[in-house]
Parts: sequence; structure tokens; C-alpha cells
Amino acid sequence: MKNWRVLNQNLNRFDEAEVKALLDEEIAGQRRSTFLKRLHQRYCTLRANRERAEIFSAAASMSGSQPPLPGPTTLSPSLDGQAVAQG
Repeated sequence: MKNWRVLNQNLNRFDEAEVKALLDEEIAGQRRSTFLKRLHQRYCTLRANRERAEIFSAAASMSGSQPPLPGPTTLSPSLDGQAVAQG
């Protein structure tokens, strides 16, 4: 990316791998802090979207299995003491 305008005009067109390559290239090359920050923001957004889709896909494929057991429903002794002290 030659300048900020070109970066912003094209960044949303790139997939996760392309943005990661641009980020790596910027780290190895000019190391412009504003470019690094923007590329990292976009990379994290794309990665989070992919990971979220993978999580939902895995959950959907397991929908026929038993749900996890609920956690304990009573307060721990230390929390009971705090509740009593607060009234």
C-alpha cells in the first residue's frame, strides 16, 4: 500500500490471508504505525468473524448431543458471608 487513501479504498476487499500478508509486509518494511494499527484492526475483525462462524458451525453440528450440565446454583461460603453482611 503506497498511501493511506489506497489502503482505505482497498482494505475491505481483501480476505483474511491477504490482510495478514499486508500486515506482515508492513512489519518487515516501512513499519508505519497508523498502517499497522489499521491492518491489525481489519485482520482481527476478519479473524473473529471466521472463528465465530467456526464456533457456531461446531455448535450446530453438535445440536443432537446432550447439553452441558448446569453449574452449581448455591453461593460459595465467602459469597454467603458477603450477602449476609450486606443485608
